[in-house]
Amino acid sequence: MNRSWRRRAWLALSAIVLILVVLFTAADAWARIGGGQSFGGGGGGSRGGGSSSNGGEIELVFFLIQLCIEVPMIGIPLTMLVVLFAGFHYWDKSKSKTHMVYDHGQTAAPPPAKPRRSGLTKLREADRGFSMPVLLDFLILVHRRATAATATQEWAPLAPFVSEEARAVLSKTWAGSKEVRDICVGSTDLRAVRKRGGRFELVVRFESTRFVDSRHLYVVEDWTLARDASASSLAPEAVMRMGCPSCGAAVETTPMGACTTCDSPITKGQLQWQVTGVSIVERRAAQPPQLGAHSGGVEPSARMPTRFDPGLGHELRKLRARHPDFVMDAFEQRVRDVYLILQQAWSDNAESAIRPFVTDPLFQTLRFWIEGYKRAKLQNRLDRVQMGQLQIVKVEVDAWYESVTVRLFGSMVDSTVDASGKVVGGNAKVERRFSEYWTFVRASASGGLVHDTLHCPSCGAPLDQVSAAGICGYCDTKITTGHHDWVLSRIDQCETYRG
Repeated sequence: MNRSWRRRAWLALSAIVLILVVLFTAADAWARIGGGQSFGGGGGGSRGGGSSSNGGEIELVFFLIQLCIEVPMIGIPLTMLVVLFAGFHYWDKSKSKTHMVYDHGQTAAPPPAKPRRSGLTKLREADRGFSMPVLLDFLILVHRRATAATATQEWAPLAPFVSEEARAVLSKTWAGSKEVRDICVGSTDLRAVRKRGGRFELVVRFESTRFVDSRHLYVVEDWTLARDASASSLAPEAVMRMGCPSCGAAVETTPMGACTTCDSPITKGQLQWQVTGVSIVERRAAQPPQLGAHSGGVEPSARMPTRFDPGLGHELRKLRARHPDFVMDAFEQRVRDVYLILQQAWSDNAESAIRPFVTDPLFQTLRFWIEGYKRAKLQNRLDRVQMGQLQIVKVEVDAWYESVTVRLFGSMVDSTVDASGKVVGGNAKVERRFSEYWTFVRASASGGLVHDTLHCPSCGAPLDQVSAAGICGYCDTKITTGHHDWVLSRIDQCETYRG
């Protein structure tokens, strides 16, 4: 009797575990450039992770049948639960098909866009010099320097940018570290903007990897930054120089927190964003890309409704007023050219071919993944790459930059092969169709014309001598800042894009 009940209990537990596995890890795995790979590894090299679930579903059916026979009081309710869940799941999928976009088809009417976050709107209204591209580059720079300082303890140059409280938390969190190197920020998510009293606050989530002594770590952190509500953003060059926010001199402060050069108080967020709080969300060993299979076909991303920014029309008129020579068709052609070039470069594990077309932060992320594939002696091979419909969904025009976000629909055969050419992940036969949001930026002073994608926008030479720093080897001009032409700054998946 005891053995019989143990067997029934084991069956019940196995069925419950299997149900959970099938229901919550049934997403197909895919990679491709910007394809949502888990930045720290261990995510299946994909947005969803996991592998094809057909085998698990069949096994689940047999388990439920056996459980209904041997332990009906458990098996029958569980079977009903699974049937209800499956029915809702497929009903929801069929309903979402009304939003599917085909290469030559039409989209359903877009849903009402969510309103802009009120805190960000207030910040823009209070600070006419605010620029999102500049802010994101600044955040990554502060994160990198503050993270490096946890080993060196050289905090003095960071006094205007990292508060004493935040320094103490960082030093305690990483106490005992002798060296922090190869800091690579894979994701910077502005999660909240709010005004509290006389200060604005930002909450930013960073996903990054770094070597701490001999350990290669993946870290997710939430950082809070604050600045006086009356402060105005500095010019991009001054922001990235990270000198005194008042006079630009190298940071040296008095015991009272004033700049020794201009005597301005600078260590309490009076003039520039300052980190006031840090919390670790996750910390673990970074792992190499893991492999999964997928069945091809249409990803859920291609079925999701498009998020159009409510201010799209107004911002597009501002862009055209600033640049009467701007031609949308030429911009869209550049997007298509860059898309095809980057997919080929990714497939070839050729980070140098990616460099001319992306900003510094995005290049860091893409290089991280390419180097991971190289170390594992793998290649994410993309064949029959095509790009279908393209939709302009958001335009932002500020004092320093313009940015245009497009939703693109593409397809490709996506597989991962080892050094011998054997397929070890993905699907080398069935085409995969998907959708993503790509954001391109350009400096406002660059003019409206779009240059030849295959040549340096500064000197016209081929793009075969561009350094990892984004500098053309023929004219020594940095061409990846957006000061010459549109460069790609972000790739967002439909599931996570918030507009």
